[in-house]
Amino acid sequence: MDRDDAEELLRTLFADPAGARRRAETVLATTDDAAVASLAHQTIGIVLRDLGETDASLEQLREALRLAKSTGESERVADVRATWGASLATAGRTSEGLVQLDRAIEELDGVRRATVLVRRAWVLSVLLSRFEESVLDLRRAGQVFAEVGDPVWEARALNLEGYARAGLGDLAAAGRAFEASGALHEELGNAFDLAGTIHNLGFVAFLAGDLPLAFSRYADAAARLEGIGVTSPDLAVDRCVAYLAGGLAADALDVVHQALTGRPVQARERADLLVALAEAALASGDLARACESADEAARMLRSQGRRVRGLRALLLSIWARAEDEQPPGPLLVRVEALVDEARGERAPELVQALLLGARLASRVRSARAAGLADAWLAEAAEHRHSAVPTTRALGWLALARRRERAGNSTGVLRACGRGLQALDDHQASLGSHELRALVSGQGAELAALATRTALDSRRPRSLLRWAERWRATALTLPPATQDHDAATGADLAALRAHHRRLAQARAEGESTERLEQRTPRLERAVRERLIQERGTGTTSSYFSADALLAALAQDDAVLLELLEVEGHLHVLVAGHGRVRQHAVGGASAARAAVDFARFALRQTVRGASSSRLEMAGARLERALLGPAVRELRADRVVVCAPSTLQDVPWGLLPALARRAFTTTPSARLWLRARGAQGPQDARRVFLVGPGLASGGAEVPVVASQDDRARILTGSGATVEASLAALEGADLVHVAAHGHFRSDSPLFSSLDMADGPLVVHDLQRLRRPPHRVVLSACESGVMQPVGAHELLGLASALLSMGTAGVVSSLAEVDDAATVEVMVALHRGLREGSGLGEALLAARDQAAREPVLAATAASFTVLGA
Repeated sequence: MDRDDAEELLRTLFADPAGARRRAETVLATTDDAAVASLAHQTIGIVLRDLGETDASLEQLREALRLAKSTGESERVADVRATWGASLATAGRTSEGLVQLDRAIEELDGVRRATVLVRRAWVLSVLLSRFEESVLDLRRAGQVFAEVGDPVWEARALNLEGYARAGLGDLAAAGRAFEASGALHEELGNAFDLAGTIHNLGFVAFLAGDLPLAFSRYADAAARLEGIGVTSPDLAVDRCVAYLAGGLAADALDVVHQALTGRPVQARERADLLVALAEAALASGDLARACESADEAARMLRSQGRRVRGLRALLLSIWARAEDEQPPGPLLVRVEALVDEARGERAPELVQALLLGARLASRVRSARAAGLADAWLAEAAEHRHSAVPTTRALGWLALARRRERAGNSTGVLRACGRGLQALDDHQASLGSHELRALVSGQGAELAALATRTALDSRRPRSLLRWAERWRATALTLPPATQDHDAATGADLAALRAHHRRLAQARAEGESTERLEQRTPRLERAVRERLIQERGTGTTSSYFSADALLAALAQDDAVLLELLEVEGHLHVLVAGHGRVRQHAVGGASAARAAVDFARFALRQTVRGASSSRLEMAGARLERALLGPAVRELRADRVVVCAPSTLQDVPWGLLPALARRAFTTTPSARLWLRARGAQGPQDARRVFLVGPGLASGGAEVPVVASQDDRARILTGSGATVEASLAALEGADLVHVAAHGHFRSDSPLFSSLDMADGPLVVHDLQRLRRPPHRVVLSACESGVMQPVGAHELLGLASALLSMGTAGVVSSLAEVDDAATVEVMVALHRGLREGSGLGEALLAARDQAAREPVLAATAASFTVLGA
């Protein structure tokens, strides 16, 4: 290799880093030319640096610098010095690195000087967040590259300019720069740099609040890097932050852990990954890990001279300790210094630091602390006009908290409403039902503050309106798409085939360890695609107390809305043209009563005495309804409980035992379900899955009495055949084993002939069935997530437009279930609604304890 070839190898090494390293090592084994050897060592040093092998990289660059000096070529020396400086900065020795870069700039001119300006701009922007200075360097360099026509360095400069513009808040200019850079890299065939540009475009989308687009671009960049055998800790950090913005804490932890353990990382990369790890640990409730990671990151960033990035680590360190209820006084001193520095640096952490500081100050009894709290809330409230919905919501939260301190309850509610409206827009931009539910947690504090303020006002209608404002909003949003893309469908089919192979291996006594390890990867592939789906932009419908009362009057019904405020349970009784408010008692006592009732149900189903069941029902009624039970002067009841009480066996309550009742995640959702029109297609579909102890014995009995019934059983009850039969059906009865996944509720499933039918499969339906009966054990169990949201099989059907779902919340007896289901369907054939039909089934089952317990385990979700 001659000198020109070695220069070109260095210039284009990012197109194929591994290949460039191999060629450079070959050169070193054969050349005696000091200049060529210097170029080869420099090439290897850069590749090793980017692989995280810092010490080996610096050793190669020292040798490159020694050889360059031996040539007497000042330009060669200065060029290596520039690489040496950038590498020192990357290794955490930022000040030393800048000294070397400054010297190189003084010693060079023309194109070579321009390339060093780009490298210094990288240190200034990426490491030090000195974006204005970075842009100045890039402008000077860009003029040179444009004049000489060097597309490689022009593309690199544009990519870095995009990053600096994003740091300055000019997202439009950042996007243009990244797109121009990407076009050049694509034309040049630089796969590595093109992936980096796509990653950066994802970063711009994230800053703009477009989470689905950010997920899509990050996934694209990751796939491209994987294709060339490269990993990017920077991409892992940004993906972690995006996952956390979507409420996906487990995914955030996973991506950071992989980056930290996958390969050696540079000091700069490790510091950034530790910040991300602290944030993910905090979101997961692992406060000790959050403190440890944040503190280590803060020390590293301080030693690297990265003050602005260090502010994030300091914020997380204080935040984790505040969550751990450590004494507020010392933390307030730390956060005061953090606020001052964040304000001076115009850091994006400022609004969070201000809110955290105000929270800590409110726990310190002193006039100075009170003054700080008020001033910080006022400053944070200025962010309520931000272009980013989540930041806007934080600004409104600050204003609401400030007004609360001033005793302005009307102003509190108005500010909370505006904050939740900002989050409405954010939630509606998401297509994934899981993300919609999870991001609702960002409005939890606003919703709690509004509900508490409305409760203090002693105006039941206002309290009902605010209790409904942020309850189960994700379930009321319209579906984002009517079908999954082909790749997602293929992944779901692969997951089904995988489960068949897993079941076969278990049946044959084979080891399943390797197969079980593959399951999370297949599920992750499905989820990664689904979180990239865009929302319709349509927000939840407005809740009207008048519309609710009118509907209840038409149905001769009352609605019980349970809400928990600061550990106490309250009940609103809506009906007969008015809303009444009742205080019940401690939420912990209610939870204990629910746990005891579920235990009593299980024991009775297994043959124990029913006396415990009667006691449990009476205790449950006192703990959940208290004095509100006296308001039940209607034959029909709608129960709307918070997500933490979604597993209540309401059929045990004496006041509801002789009444037709349904349950709903929110009154707004009940109104929608009530108004759902039944299909013209009167088909009634019965699905029987494999492995049932009863063999789905109720199905032939019920189907023989209904000439509209269609049965899918045996090998014919496949997932695809079942979905086709469910499409637009009037009534669907599913007799199949159900599996609830608390770790990933949308992978909860029903066993069909060819594998599990998961919630994601159901979401492919264009016209969901009007009514659904799920006879399997615990088929109605749902996972509370976010703020007052539920994920599970039954809630997914309701969100898609199904009017009502009958399902069980506990263990049921197979033989008793057959009798209960036969009685339920008899009532449906006679024209009863789901609530009335289930009441008739409970009445018939009352004669025998196991039957009664089984019937009480079933409930109706919806209308």
